[in-house]
Amino acid sequence: MTTAHVTLLVENLRRQIESISKGYRLNSLETIFSRGRPLNITAVTSHHLRFALFGIEADGTLPIAALTHVADRKARPKNEAFWLRTDPVTMWADMSRVFMTHYGFADLNPYERNEIKNCIRNVLEEEGFHLQADHPERWCIALSSPLNFDFTPLDDALGMDVADALPDHPEARFWRRVLNEIQVALHHCPVNVRRRNSGQQEINSVWFWGGGFMPEAAPHDLFDTVYSNNPVTRGLAIINDCRLKMQNKAGRNLYARDGRSILIDWTPQLRGAEEELAVVDGLAGQLVRLADEKQLVLTVFDGSGEGRRYDSGCRRRFWRRKKPVSFNRLASAGT
Repeated sequence: MTTAHVTLLVENLRRQIESISKGYRLNSLETIFSRGRPLNITAVTSHHLRFALFGIEADGTLPIAALTHVADRKARPKNEAFWLRTDPVTMWADMSRVFMTHYGFADLNPYERNEIKNCIRNVLEEEGFHLQADHPERWCIALSSPLNFDFTPLDDALGMDVADALPDHPEARFWRRVLNEIQVALHHCPVNVRRRNSGQQEINSVWFWGGGFMPEAAPHDLFDTVYSNNPVTRGLAIINDCRLKMQNKAGRNLYARDGRSILIDWTPQLRGAEEELAVVDGLAGQLVRLADEKQLVLTVFDGSGEGRRYDSGCRRRFWRRKKPVSFNRLASAGT
């Protein structure tokens, strides 16, 4: 019988565990992190970790836009454009600064969303760009040539003064002007006028970020099957010709038909931390049982790259008593 290798990535595992009450126990995760062997990967961000898991070198800014475009189109594009994310956001101003406080569409209905999208699309088309809106809340545009500067990643820009988040580069002046024109158009967009008059949150800007060309596929096939809702992971799976499944399918079988190497990239749902961790711990419990039966070898990573490898031999490490998972012990833990 062939032993499968399963990698479970839970991007915000550390943050969720740190947010729950001290008395809340996670039996399976505690087994893995207490008795498993340390296996850490140096990663600047969780997306850098994803690239590393796929065996692709990732230096500097990652081509997030290109990969999410592939994921949302469910196919690799034929052209070799430089892709740039163009996501709808909400900005708020005080007496001296402007902050990005939200991205996505919040409580807008489909008709309002379409009105906002068409407003932004019209401005971009005047500048010679076609808005690709294959996903309701993450959009892209294709450029004929690369940018010589980087935009601040969306998650980093949230809460920042927009003046500080915008790139300080001579060529960025054009994009500042485009951004200003979009903001003016959205200010006068009927849906925003209605929402402003009723005290509701507006979608009053976009944020450009994640620019880059489509990365090359990995030199070797590292995963046969990928379970994920994450657009970057799904994009990486598509360009590497992996069998791709939604994350809610993970745990519903014994992975016998998924090949020798499987990635489960778990994205939190709209649940509280304890409820989310209960789901992850249940999935981890199934994987631990299969590892104990020598059907697979399991590796679990947090988005920071800290992790543990668990196989059937770890079950006999009974002298390692299970304790609440604490990530600051991982790097120094013994074998």
